[in-house]
Amino acid sequence: MTVTGSDVISIFKVYCEEKGKLFLPDTPRQDDIADSLAKHYDSDDLLMAIKWYVDSNDGPILVFNFALESRNYIEKIKKEQNSINKFKQVVADTRKLLEDEL
Repeated sequence: MTVTGSDVISIFKVYCEEKGKLFLPDTPRQDDIADSLAKHYDSDDLLMAIKWYVDSNDGPILVFNFALESRNYIEKIKKEQNSINKFKQVVADTRKLLEDEL
């Protein structure tokens, strides 16, 4: 799935509303920032990072503030995904060993 800048802004609005957080529109710059985010990051990673950002912040949500911290959130997302994949691989290898023994 490919995400556009307007999609990024819409996701922020919807997720902030779901979580009861205040989304502050920053019309002069948020469109360009959202476009840059959508072009630079993988869509799935970006969506997960937005959710994590909104969940972890108590104050007003601005796309600009997220952009400043986006790299950190994307790195956390990637590390978590790698850990999950490694765990699944260990489980699969263990299951195969047990099945081979039986």
